[in-house]
Amino acid sequence: MSTDDHKMEALAHRWHLEAIQAGHPEVVDAIATPDVVVHANSQEVRGREAAKQLASALRAAFPDVQITHHEALVAGDRVAIRWSSAATHTGDYFGTPPSGKQVHFAGLDLFHFQDGKIAEVWIAYDNLGVMQQIGAVRQPELAGV
Repeated sequence: MSTDDHKMEALAHRWHLEAIQAGHPEVVDAIATPDVVVHANSQEVRGREAAKQLASALRAAFPDVQITHHEALVAGDRVAIRWSSAATHTGDYFGTPPSGKQVHFAGLDLFHFQDGKIAEVWIAYDNLGVMQQIGAVRQPELAGV
């Protein structure tokens, strides 16, 4: 892996581990382009301030979140990270008041880099599963079980 590959991978790790898990959204200023675009399960936010607000909102909903990176792949100007997390729902999550419930979810994020900074992020995770775990969406019952 080249030096640039290592730098991109390190910035992608910082997105999760510093901006979200450690509760330091201001790190987005150092690791992302001013016009960064974040796609998260059909939603889109644009710009550093919006990205910081998203990171802060996730941290507020799950302040004890622990994110584990299982693997990272670098290809050209892109980095993919497969991750999982565990957290307690103690803050508002997209309009759902705190439930106090433990949640576990996993995802795959794809980072696109431009001029050595994160220009775009695609975040894919099982949000329906999160909503079911916190009681916002009822889990379907299996017939005959």
